[in-house]
Amino acid sequence: MKEIWLIRHTTPKVDKGICYGQLDLDVTDSFDQELEDIRLRIDTSFQRVYSSPLMRCTKLANALFTNTTIETDKRLMELNFGEWEGREWNAIPIADLSNWGDNFVHQAPPKGESFDSLLQRVDSFMKEQTNSDNNHVAIVTHSGIIRAFLCKYLHIPAEKVFNLQLNYGAIVKITFHSETHQQVEFIKP
Repeated sequence: MKEIWLIRHTTPKVDKGICYGQLDLDVTDSFDQELEDIRLRIDTSFQRVYSSPLMRCTKLANALFTNTTIETDKRLMELNFGEWEGREWNAIPIADLSNWGDNFVHQAPPKGESFDSLLQRVDSFMKEQTNSDNNHVAIVTHSGIIRAFLCKYLHIPAEKVFNLQLNYGAIVKITFHSETHQQVEFIKP
């Protein structure tokens, strides 16, 4: 049996209404409190720990897993919003937002990436994990990456995956009972 624990980063230090994906943000002053809440819900002894290389994830991974080497992997980074990164959502032309929003799975923001591209990154990472001997893995990452895992293992159409609520500090455990049977548990939504 194999377990993969997906842990979303804590609250990022960014003004409300700002578009961010791969923008490298620090975390807010509530970090210590959010960290303790996560720590109470997980076992911190994992065979392998992976993290997005973005600061909001590595900071959490290093604080949670003090006795484990953290391996960063760019495939675990959030969706790249390209030219929209760091801009106010309401400053992006409505026509551009509508065009992207109507087909975000296949349409990318200018110089960004589509959700389908993100799904491919996650699939590449997952193939390595399912073929490895690691049976107890933690991944500190972003909501977009967690949603990609959930698309695959809950068989949710990509167009519907944003209907799931994943708060900062969310924890999702995927247990692989066999190649064809996986169980998804929301430890903390």
